[in-house]
Amino acid sequence: MYLVSYYLNGNMKRSDYKTEAGALRAVFKWLKVNQEANPKVTFYAPGETPQDFSHFEQVPYREPKTFNFYSSAKWLRLRSKAFELYGNTCSCCGASPATGAVMHVDHIRPRSTHPELAYDIDNLQILCEHCNVGKSNLSTYQWRSR
Repeated sequence: MYLVSYYLNGNMKRSDYKTEAGALRAVFKWLKVNQEANPKVTFYAPGETPQDFSHFEQVPYREPKTFNFYSSAKWLRLRSKAFELYGNTCSCCGASPATGAVMHVDHIRPRSTHPELAYDIDNLQILCEHCNVGKSNLSTYQWRSR
């Protein structure tokens, strides 16, 4: 069992945790949330010297990185392939970068409802930002002619 004492504004609260990882995650998050209020934490691990922390960066814990689909190498390669295959003109209204449009690669059947088609080139089309935002995930109309 891992014990943590939290100190803030003259008040103290203790909590028990089953795992070291869970305790350190809780300490990290609490210190991060309360960093403006001069917090202090004492972390007690079985058979070890208590550790004091006053800033979340001192805690031997790192928040896990969340996956960002649109920054993934797999998506960026597929996006490039979609532009090569379908061109750089909006399949809906005909706008292009030459007319000042920002181009998007759109999922015809949205990822939110069809995650299995997220990397399917046949489920992609080129839309300008205005058409893509207007379409949202409400329409599954295929504007491209190919």
